[in-house]
Amino acid sequence: MRLFVRIVATVYGMVSRGVSQGMQKIVGILVVCMSFLALSGVAQAQFGPPGGRFRPESVSALIDRVHEDLNRGYGVWHLRHGDRERLTRAEHQLRDFARHWRDGRFDKGNLDGAIGAIQHVVDDNHLRGGERDALWNDVGELRRMREAYEHHEIGYR
Repeated sequence: MRLFVRIVATVYGMVSRGVSQGMQKIVGILVVCMSFLALSGVAQAQFGPPGGRFRPESVSALIDRVHEDLNRGYGVWHLRHGDRERLTRAEHQLRDFARHWRDGRFDKGNLDGAIGAIQHVVDDNHLRGGERDALWNDVGELRRMREAYEHHEIGYR
């Protein structure tokens, strides 16, 4: 980004010193191209590499999978009313998180709240079966996303 600012300053200096109009057009085109390249790098830094597991569409798929795993679990587990409400709230937090992420905002509060709520229910209810294992894997993937954010691998423009 510093290089981009330096180039713009150089172009401004050239224009103010009376460089020919043809040269000004060429430099202007170069600045536009450099701007495009710089901004495309920012988009990649926000969501990670193309096709990566933290792209908005991948995160939405993960959250859909959490929702499906919870629905399967509801049919098998005998949860207390409070735990069921906790999981429903976690699902809403994850949906909000995915919506904000599509808009380029990493909502760490919603993600942390959802991870904590699901973890609480998994830990306190001694859940068994493939449904529990699937949910455990989902929480692990959500944690990896949070770690990628904390290590500045995603979510920073």
